[in-house]
Formats: sequence, structure tokens, C-alpha cells
Amino acid sequence: MSFPLAELFFSEYNSDPSRNYLVSAPTGSGKTHIAKRVLAKSDGLSVYVSPLKALSREVYSSLRNRTRALLVDTDAYEDDLRRISSDVLLLTYEKFDSSIRHGYPWLEKVSRLVIDEVHNVETSRGLALENIVLWAKARHVPTISLSATLSNPDKYTSWLNAKMISHQKRTVPLHECVAYPYVLKCGDWEETFSPHKLTRPRFEVLVQVLEKITGKGKNALVFVKSRRSAESLALELRKRDFRAHHYHSGMPYDERTKVLDMLLQGDINVVVSTTALGQGVNLPVYAVLFYELKLPDVNEKGEFKGWKDVTVSEFRQMAGRAGRPKYDSEGMIIIVSNSERTARDLAQRYYHGAMTSQNAKPDLDTLSLAYISWNDGVEMDEFRSSLNSTFNFNGIEASKIEYSLSRLKEMKLVVLNRGISVTSLGHAVAVSYIDVKALSGFPLEDEKVDLVSAIVGSPAVAPSLRGCKDGVQLLSKWMGGESLEGVCDKLTTKDVNEVISNARWISFAMFRVLKALGDNRYLRALEIHENLKYGVPSEGIKLAKAGIPRDVTLDLVKSGITDLREMCIRIGLRELRDNLRRHGIQVEVLCREIYSNDTVAFDVRRALQELQDKEFSLGDVEKRFGRDVARELLRKKLIERKGEKYLVRKMKFY
Repeated sequence: MSFPLAELFFSEYNSDPSRNYLVSAPTGSGKTHIAKRVLAKSDGLSVYVSPLKALSREVYSSLRNRTRALLVDTDAYEDDLRRISSDVLLLTYEKFDSSIRHGYPWLEKVSRLVIDEVHNVETSRGLALENIVLWAKARHVPTISLSATLSNPDKYTSWLNAKMISHQKRTVPLHECVAYPYVLKCGDWEETFSPHKLTRPRFEVLVQVLEKITGKGKNALVFVKSRRSAESLALELRKRDFRAHHYHSGMPYDERTKVLDMLLQGDINVVVSTTALGQGVNLPVYAVLFYELKLPDVNEKGEFKGWKDVTVSEFRQMAGRAGRPKYDSEGMIIIVSNSERTARDLAQRYYHGAMTSQNAKPDLDTLSLAYISWNDGVEMDEFRSSLNSTFNFNGIEASKIEYSLSRLKEMKLVVLNRGISVTSLGHAVAVSYIDVKALSGFPLEDEKVDLVSAIVGSPAVAPSLRGCKDGVQLLSKWMGGESLEGVCDKLTTKDVNEVISNARWISFAMFRVLKALGDNRYLRALEIHENLKYGVPSEGIKLAKAGIPRDVTLDLVKSGITDLREMCIRIGLRELRDNLRRHGIQVEVLCREIYSNDTVAFDVRRALQELQDKEFSLGDVEKRFGRDVARELLRKKLIERKGEKYLVRKMKFY
């Protein structure tokens, strides 16, 4: 497919590839195509950052056979990118920002940076984007920024110091429509339907519009306000003989992937979704229908407060899922409402209304610390001018910057000597990827505070509990290897995983912070982190670290096996050996290093294997395997006396 946008962009880019570019064009006009071409042909190390792993995955899939590409999908706080050997790196904003804060050596090799969905600087993702752009400017790394929804294009070009490439005509045109009882209206064209049940006119109109769309062999994506709405509406549509399925962020990754695969393969033709599909991969969706134009509004603890309107920017991003290149030559956006008057008002707001800034500024203290963490020794004048060059703090008064710096000094996160530098505590906070304000929730002064309770109450964990009051019990049971049944029942499996993931992040941040302060509780914080990471009690950590699955580790711990050496000895017993192999565990591979460095362990395992179900004397053991093996069998109570002879002790394995 030919993309006029790409032709326009590359006519500029090829003549001056070293400058910055901002590409503003509707969804489906070829922005991702530009990113793929640039990444595939750039010299040095090219980096692609996006808000979603799904977006990075889509770009990666088209590059992996053309260049050495590395897709990174680990958590931002993890220190796992010290060494890479690739030509293209694809990761989220936060993961790249974290890499900058860690100061990895490979950053010196970055020759180009592609920023997808750059308008997210106006959202909660803004802090990462601000720090990334500050770094790129300081290191003179050319950037190509992409967006379909810019509230203020001039402000963006100034912030990015970029040349604007704008193309407002979509490759696949979209018809802007409204539907209300009992009319479908697209501009001057309209179609009327026969009234059905008068009790639920909006639902009946939705059904009639979907019948029209699916009757042409096309697919539809219906947006609703909540997970519950997605599930219930999809069920109702299935009762009306639509091949419909729900989609939302509470579903496990494999289930969400399955739904998209079903759509791609034609097994379903209607997806009912929350904003979870509001931006992301290219899908065969002919029409996007807005059945509800609300979003849940929650407080800082994740408790539901009410409903808020979808913004114009969010609407246009979601609407862009319709009529995608490769699948359709046109598409439809349809707002479904209860009345003609409401439809007219909504059309005016969302089709013709101006996009406004979402005004979700990042925390100035946290951005300041992030900037200083990689620009150690920065002079005060440069510090001020750099923060003044950001999108969210452009034009900020010098007094506010100085006050922010004084707060960081007061918290002992930075020091002023010859320039501004981070302290060991400041470095710990920066690389842990936590908000500076989160420190106030850390029990730095009161040693009596339970660390698990502090983790649950942190700003990163509390909202993910979605109002559940049993967060401490949830984490404690998970860490102890217990069932979570009956705890926070309203949370889906994915929600629980999110709580645990966020708790892992904060526990590791707590470990780093306490260690930087010389507080011995850092050992307890590390223990909690490992319990959370593996979901097993402390006695099972060594096994879990060796790669033994959680359920098997818990069974081994119940059987009295708490380390790899002990397991490698006891796999001489048939029952354990067979049990592990049934779980797909390659025992010989796991135990190879143990046996190489500890011949006694190997010989004890061999003795158990050969002597099981036989009677023998200690002399037989010493003669066949050596005195050390006989002693080890006795010391570990692996054998028991039967008259004048011995038998391998029968053991219970769970």
C-alpha cells in the first residue's frame, strides 16, 4: 500500500536525516510504516519507544527478520539491560527512561530515537517522555516523534526542536456518523430502521447498526465504559446471534491475545471493549461504535468515585481503530445515543470540538531528580534552562525550580558542590523509578512499621487494589505460597498479578532506599521482594531461583526439600524423579553443576537410585560408594535400619 505521508516524510528526511522531525497525521495514515523504515535502515543503535508493549511487539515482528532487533518487556525498575547486542531496541517509555537513569554504556551508541504517540507527554506517562527528550537533546540524538492527536502543534515543535511533517488526509477515509432511535446518519446521508422493542431503544439501534455492518462481512469494535459493561453487552449480543466477545484490561494476556486472534481469523465479528483497545495494534475493524462515552474516575487509592467524560483526544485515538490500512478501503465511526438531540450534541463535541491539553503534569521534584541522576554535576543555570525547555514546565518561574531543588536537598536526595549531584539515596530513588513523594510513605523513621503494610499503602500499590481492603492479607498469602481464594474476590487474575507486580517494584525500591541509608531493614525488604517475586516462603527461595516452578517449589518445601543440592540428592528416589519429570523439569540439566562441584551429592543420589527397594548393609554402601556417602545417608536420615540390614526410607512427596 502506498502512503502519501511516507513519501512526504522521506523527501525531507533523506535530505537531512540528522534533524528532529514531528510527524502529525491521523491514525492509519502510515506513521508506523515510517517508524519501521527508519529503524530498519539507520546506522548505529536505533531506539523505538511507545506507550504499549503491544505497539512495540507489532513493530518488532516486522523488523526481526530484517535487522538485529531486541524487544524488551521487563519492568522499568529492573536492572537488566546492562549489555545488549542489537541494532534496534524496542521498549516502553518508562523502560528507556529507566535505562537512562541507570546510565548504561550502550546509551553512547544510540544514533536515533523514534517516539511513538508522543502526545502522551500530556498524560500520566509524561514524566518518562520529558526525561527522555531532555536526554536526547543533551546527547544530540536525532528524534522522530509520531502522533495522531496533538493539542497544540506549535508547542510540540518548540519542545522537540523539530520540523513538523503534517498530513491530515487519512489513507483510509472514515465516515463520521451518529445513530439514534431509529436512524443511522453520516453527514447528509441517513438510513432509517424499523422500531423494535421500545423499552431499550439505544440497545435496539446498536443491534440494527451492527446487523448492517456484519451483514456486509465487516467487523465492529464497540467501546463501553467498564469491564462489567463489556462482558454483559457482549453476552447480550451473542444472544442476538452476533459472534461477539468482550475485551478489557482485567483479562489475562493470553485471553486478550486469543480474542484478537479470533478477530483476525474471522471467528468473531464484534469486539466489545473498554479503552484497553483505544490505542495499539492494527486490527481488521471496519466500524468503531461508541455505545458509552464515559470512563471510571477513581481516587488515589483506586476507589471508584464516579464517571467522567471521554476527552476529545481520547475519542479520536479510539476512533482511529476503524478503517485500518491492509484491511479496509474505508471505515465508520458511530456515536450511539438515546435521542437526536443528544446525538447532535455529542457529534459537535467529539467530531468538531478542539482538542485541549489533558493537563496531567508530572511531579517537578521527581523530574528534577531524574534529570540530575544522568546529568551528574549539572550547573544551576543549565538545570534551570533544561527544565524550562520541557513541555510541561516551559516558562516556569525560576523560584519554583529553586524551591524544588531545595526540597530535594532537604530530603538528602541531592547535594550542591561543584554543580548538582545525586546522593546515594537520590540514586536509589531515581533508579527504583518511584515518585519522590512516595518516599513519605516509606517507614524511614519508624522502625516499628510493618514493611508489608507500608508497601500496600504506597501510591503505586493502593490504586491497583481497586478498593480491596485486604491488601496485606493478599500479599502475605501470596508470599507464603497459600491460596488466594476468598481474598479480594472482585479482582481478576490479571488484577491480582498487577497488585503483586507493583508490590514487587515498591519492595525493591524500599530495599534500595534502606540500603542507601545504612538501615539493616534492607535485608527484610529484600526478603519480601523475593517472596513476592516467586510467591513462595523464604525457605523455598533457593529452589525458585533455580527455575523450579512455584507449585513444584511449594510441594518440595512441604516435603522438606529447601535447596537445590537436597533436591539433586533426593531425585535418586523414583517417586520424586518421576514427579519432577511429569512437570517438565529437566533434572539432569538443573543438577549438572551441583554434581560437577560436589561428587558426594552425585554419589548419594546414585546410591539412593540403586539401593531403593533393596536391603543392604552399611559395609555394602561403603564398599560400593565410599564412607562419605554412607555417612551422608545416615546424617540425612535417608536410610533406616531393618534388623541387621538397612532400607532406603520411604518418603512422602506432595
